[in-house]
Amino acid sequence: MSLVTLLWTIFAVAAGSSATPQYDGRIVGGQVTDIRDFPYQASIQLNGQHICGGAIIGDYFILTAAHCFEEPWTELDYSVRLGATEHKTGGELLSLRQIIRHGAYNSQTHDNDLALLLLNAQLNYTENLQAVSLAGAGDILTADTRLYVSGWGYQSEGGEEGVSPALRYVDVSHVEPGVCRLAYGKVLPITQRMLCAAREGHDSCQGDSGGPLVGYAPGSARGKLYGIVSWGLGCAQKEYPGVYANVAAFRNWIDAQVGAWGWNTLINGWSGLQRVNEV
Repeated sequence: MSLVTLLWTIFAVAAGSSATPQYDGRIVGGQVTDIRDFPYQASIQLNGQHICGGAIIGDYFILTAAHCFEEPWTELDYSVRLGATEHKTGGELLSLRQIIRHGAYNSQTHDNDLALLLLNAQLNYTENLQAVSLAGAGDILTADTRLYVSGWGYQSEGGEEGVSPALRYVDVSHVEPGVCRLAYGKVLPITQRMLCAAREGHDSCQGDSGGPLVGYAPGSARGKLYGIVSWGLGCAQKEYPGVYANVAAFRNWIDAQVGAWGWNTLINGWSGLQRVNEV
């Protein structure tokens, strides 16, 4: 995850615009997997090109990073592919009704780097498409929590090979906030709305931004969404852990946004457009 964005290259190719996005967060040191092992994984696409990841958290909602969405692009320019191992094909390619960025998102400090995507129709869950539970205040990360981050991002910091065609994942370990703050002390503040994770030679990177960091407590077979890939300095650099939006710290905001879209509101305003016609 580069502090100085490489998203720009992807955005420029996808949209042919001279606008300059801010930055981004790949799977380094990981391995290819199947969507059935990460059925909550989403590919966020701009004009048909994968740019970020996301996590299915409900019948209508994808949770991702705010920095994946920049002007001048709107909901009409984005789509989401779900239920597919490859970001270019398979599963369902869906349109968006609304992008809800956190109101306090700061593009300079990367604080509050969270966004909700409201889909145009209700999801139909399958073996390849499932929602993931959200971590709450009572879900404490420990050294024994198994953490997995997944996505289609770059496999090296230079990114010469581009984004991965197939979904990949890597396991990382929680980094204590004090250790992370010390690491980034001369770079940017690590706030209580962020959490850090790392393992030598393993990390997320460009193209993985917005993707899920899911943890399994000792003895549990059910994962919970602890983090959203946000930022970092370089990719898999030993001195700098990956930084994630701390989902538990945003539960009130997430619940309020989801609650604001009650069933009647969704039905009354549903356009009926769900699938995107692929060329």
